[in-house]
Amino acid sequence: MKPLIKPWLYAAGIILLAQSCSFDPTINRQATISGTVIDNVTQLPVPNVEIMVYGQKGVWSSVSGDLKTVYTDSTGKYNIVIVLPKEFHSFELINNYNSDPNVALKYRGYHTYLNGQQTQNCCKVEMGSKAQYDFRMIPR
Repeated sequence: MKPLIKPWLYAAGIILLAQSCSFDPTINRQATISGTVIDNVTQLPVPNVEIMVYGQKGVWSSVSGDLKTVYTDSTGKYNIVIVLPKEFHSFELINNYNSDPNVALKYRGYHTYLNGQQTQNCCKVEMGSKAQYDFRMIPR
C-alpha cells in the first residue's frame, strides 16, 4: 500500500503547482461586457433579463462561482465591468432568462451574437477584453 502513496502525492503536488502558476500579476484581469437582449421576432427590447458572470477555477475548470449579476434595462441593454479575482483563471457570461417567470414564460431560448457575429459558443470572456454579447430571444 505504501508504494501507491508517493505517486498520488506527486500528482497532487503537480496539480497544485499548475493552479498556482495560472496567476500572472502582469495580466489585465478586467473585462467589459455589454450587449442588448431583444425579441427575435418583434425586434423589441426584452427588459429584466438576468445576465451573470461566472468565474472558472480549478485545473479542469471544475469549480465556478457567481461573480456578478446585472439585469437588462427597459431598452434591453446591459453593461458589466468586472475584475477577475486572482483565484479564477477565466470567466463566462450566462443569459439566465429563466430567473424571471415573466420572461421564462415568453421565451424558450436565444441566439447568441459575439461582436455582431452569430456564435454557437456562448459565452467565454477573455481577461483584458471588451466583448459585446447580444441575445435574440426565441418566443415560445
